[in-house]
Amino acid sequence: MLIFTIYLEEMTTPIFSATKKDFRVDWFSGTGKGGQYRNKHPNCCRITHKESGLMTTGQNHRERPANQKDAFTKLVAKLIEHYGLDESTVEAEPSNETIRTYHAVRNVVKDHASGHTQQYKDVVVDGEVGEMLEARKKALMREEKE
Repeated sequence: MLIFTIYLEEMTTPIFSATKKDFRVDWFSGTGKGGQYRNKHPNCCRITHKESGLMTTGQNHRERPANQKDAFTKLVAKLIEHYGLDESTVEAEPSNETIRTYHAVRNVVKDHASGHTQQYKDVVVDGEVGEMLEARKKALMREEKE
């Protein structure tokens, strides 16, 4: 799953892309004011970019998601600085692309790029993904030609 991609405005190819496996996320208990909840529960987040070794923490909030978002925002700024990019010319855009939808109740798996649908049981239980992959390859070939 692609987390973000950084492009320069005048370029079409990314300069930097990152996925979940490029980061290590550690959770730890906070210190200081905030009472028992802050001191007993591991709600503070430390995110490390494995390749560069850059690390940031988020520990200003009581909730995990808020601290994780805070740490990640700080890390993106550090990565932009580390790779020598000017923030005014950088467009960081999260990828929200849905690749496939698996719907067990309706017994359907749909590949969104190709529009190909197959039975859930065939794809998930029996592992017959050949048709799905072929349809995906054809859709990507069509995109490249356009």
